[in-house]
Amino acid sequence: MPKVLFVNEHREVEVEAGRKISDVAEELGIAVCRQHFIGVAFGDWTIWVDGPAGCVSPMTALERIWDRCSGWRRAANRTRILGDCKVYTQQGLASRAKTPRPVAPVPVPSTDPDAERFDHENDAAGTAWNVYGHPKAVGLGKREAPKYVPKKKGAAAAVVDDADADADADAENE
Repeated sequence: MPKVLFVNEHREVEVEAGRKISDVAEELGIAVCRQHFIGVAFGDWTIWVDGPAGCVSPMTALERIWDRCSGWRRAANRTRILGDCKVYTQQGLASRAKTPRPVAPVPVPSTDPDAERFDHENDAAGTAWNVYGHPKAVGLGKREAPKYVPKKKGAAAAVVDDADADADADAENE
């Protein structure tokens, strides 16, 4: 029996070969039709199917006439499942999965001692406060973090730039 993975809804199901994708989605409570009129099955049935060649039925005559169906893009109410595949549904439908997905609660280190904490002292990863990494972990810890020195404006800046250019020329001559 082929396995069908509805990627956007995080649902995987085994179905018998030859069933329409729209029928399988309806059983799972997944919306695949962007209805033009509420309560009727008239609308945009566009889905995207990823899988090996022959995982779904060949395009029907109506799908070939429509310019929308080509490559991965198919019509859910006309495509039959023949092998393992992944199905991507449209975004923005009223309710993709009518039942909410179970989501684990966010770990709270202050109430749960086993919750993972961010170790600022030993982890040099950037955070919102220290975007370029923790200041104590610059490189191998053998050099200080670079100091920010604002540029000087006006005539003083020209004098400093000339001094820098002279110092660079002297370094190249040596």
